[in-house]
Amino acid sequence: MTRRGILTAIIVISALGAALIGVSGLRGQAQPEFSADVVAALSGGNIEGFARVTGVKEFSFPRDHGAHPEYQTEWWYNTANVQTADGRRFGLKFTIFRRALTPTMPERQSEWATNQVYFADFAIADIAADKFYFKERFARGAAGLAGAQTEPFAKIWIEDWSITFDQDGQGYHLRAAEGEIGMDVRLRMSKPIVFHGDRGFSVKNKGEGNASYYYSFTRSLLEGTITVRGEQFKVSGTAWFDHEYSTSVLGEDALGWDWFSIQLDDNREIMLYQIRLRDGGVEPTSKGTFVNVDGSTLFLSMARGDYTITPLGTWTSPRTGAIYPHGWRLTVKAPDGLLELEVQPFMRDQELNTTTAYYEGAARVTGTQNGVPISGVAYVELTGYNTQTRESYSR
Repeated sequence: MTRRGILTAIIVISALGAALIGVSGLRGQAQPEFSADVVAALSGGNIEGFARVTGVKEFSFPRDHGAHPEYQTEWWYNTANVQTADGRRFGLKFTIFRRALTPTMPERQSEWATNQVYFADFAIADIAADKFYFKERFARGAAGLAGAQTEPFAKIWIEDWSITFDQDGQGYHLRAAEGEIGMDVRLRMSKPIVFHGDRGFSVKNKGEGNASYYYSFTRSLLEGTITVRGEQFKVSGTAWFDHEYSTSVLGEDALGWDWFSIQLDDNREIMLYQIRLRDGGVEPTSKGTFVNVDGSTLFLSMARGDYTITPLGTWTSPRTGAIYPHGWRLTVKAPDGLLELEVQPFMRDQELNTTTAYYEGAARVTGTQNGVPISGVAYVELTGYNTQTRESYSR
């Protein structure tokens, strides 16, 4: 779902405006305080001149793995549950965002001129140590600092952090490192690309153009190394990749969302989300996708009763004071019977307190279907719970 453009970038970019200042110079310096109302940035503002998502399109790869600068917001999103040979578990999260400041390029000759800004979040959850680490970067999409290409292969980068696709389109390589954490992992898709909504046309609100183009690799096999506090670990596991782009997405009454990517041990996957409204209700267009073992998909509608999401508890951030749900009971109507699942984060504190604060957590899944136990792993994203401005701190 459209969760990504949400976060760090939109607030920062909106604050920077069309001045096109040297955004890369922000990294390592004190950041200004920004509003935490990321949803407002996705539900309106000046969108004149930007392309809108209004219907089904034909995707073409590798072209569509790259950037779509005519749309205002885009992200390439990676999460993974991995472990070492002796069973030590980690959660990985690495996302590159793109935000267009204006619909067209400025009339300037400088190689620094651009209307595109890129930013990224990178996080590692060390489950055994109960420690959560994260970094962020900003760079203008010019002078080689950040950008996206599709020839001779697709690549998205911000400085030396990158997502690089294999030429056969079936694998990709993630690299990011800063300070005490790092990641250098390779992945191979084990299932076909999944297109959410109507063949990738994902409606988020009944308003015209409030939609995104959205596809996923719901199960990629990962191998490589990560670094935590200077110690290197060889890991393997399963990853989830989302690519989504849009202009205006959410309605003005949206408060935030809860999003789940679930990988069951029996080789099925589920994507679910609910967009929470300011009046306490849920957006009727909230939806999901059920992915069968063979890669075929089933559209899920919350309004139709195809799934339910029930919080089981809460966790309060000691930094922002945000109160997040913690643990959920899910029901999902699958083709072969009702799934009754419980999702519990592997550790409580997985809040990224970057330019704005949100929760992105690795989780375990247990449950039953037709009386048979099932299990798996998941990632959970929670936005709209933090109402504070950024609090700088170090771990």
